[in-house]
Amino acid sequence: GVHNISKVFSSGQSGVTCYRIPAVTKTTKGTLVAFAEARHGSCGDSLVHELASRRSTDGGRSWSPISFVVGNATHRVSNPYPMAMPDETGTIVLVYKRYTGIGPGGTGVVRSTDDGLSWSTDRDVSKQFGVAAGAEPGPGAGIVAETSTGQLQLLVSSHLGSYTMDYVTASTDAGLTWWTDTHGFPKMDESTMADLGGGHLMLNFRHRNENTKGRGVSRSTDFGLSWSNVSFDSALVGPVCQGSLAAVSHNVLLFSNPHSPTKRVNITIQRSVDRGYHWQPSKLLVQAAGSAGYSSLVQGSVDDAKQRGGILLE
Repeated sequence: GVHNISKVFSSGQSGVTCYRIPAVTKTTKGTLVAFAEARHGSCGDSLVHELASRRSTDGGRSWSPISFVVGNATHRVSNPYPMAMPDETGTIVLVYKRYTGIGPGGTGVVRSTDDGLSWSTDRDVSKQFGVAAGAEPGPGAGIVAETSTGQLQLLVSSHLGSYTMDYVTASTDAGLTWWTDTHGFPKMDESTMADLGGGHLMLNFRHRNENTKGRGVSRSTDFGLSWSNVSFDSALVGPVCQGSLAAVSHNVLLFSNPHSPTKRVNITIQRSVDRGYHWQPSKLLVQAAGSAGYSSLVQGSVDDAKQRGGILLE
């Protein structure tokens, strides 16, 4: 069942009209660090100014005061995409869209080396992102996976334009330098990624026909060097909305989204024990009521003793 529901971002908090686009990551210290866009005036997509954050050290039961990580009214940023490094200090790399930079906008990155308490200054990595500069990451959290040589690589999936092209961008030096795979995924949109182990990765996409075909899927079996053509998973029904993937153990993959072909209702978690080739018939309904519909699953458990999962949802 669903336990320990807490409000993380609420309209009006810290003078912000509306919070949207949730993302949550868990550090090596077990801290949950949640992010959202802070929008001013209304909930409109074009009204995001900065990225807000809160931390929980008790498995999501209580949360720190809101802090603002990056952005302001004249330096607008959106789409928080955090990746937690498996180091002892709780390093988090946060990638996001900048509205200043190359062409229609650019890509920025900030880092925390103290478990999400403080953040570096904004760095424009648009040129490094190449064809994906100005694309919108996620939404949700990214992953840190191994390369074929055992290096750690941060992986960012992003969409450029509306239902136009998706790309994967990687870093093997903890977010200092980046490069984008020129292989794109045409007509896909918001994306989410999971590390299935042993060099197997999965991308899962929003697209215009997901209400009839199911979610878009692409797989890599070579640590992200190459990707399959997009196929469609009819078991993952959606109303054309964002979704979230998370590998929570070596053999369990979770997926969350509004489980309806027509409306943003019934935010549901589905479970696979065979790397997402099949989904179990039992599903966990998290929220039946209508909502903006976005969610972000915690990779792993929120409290290691009880092995409970976590989800940040609208």
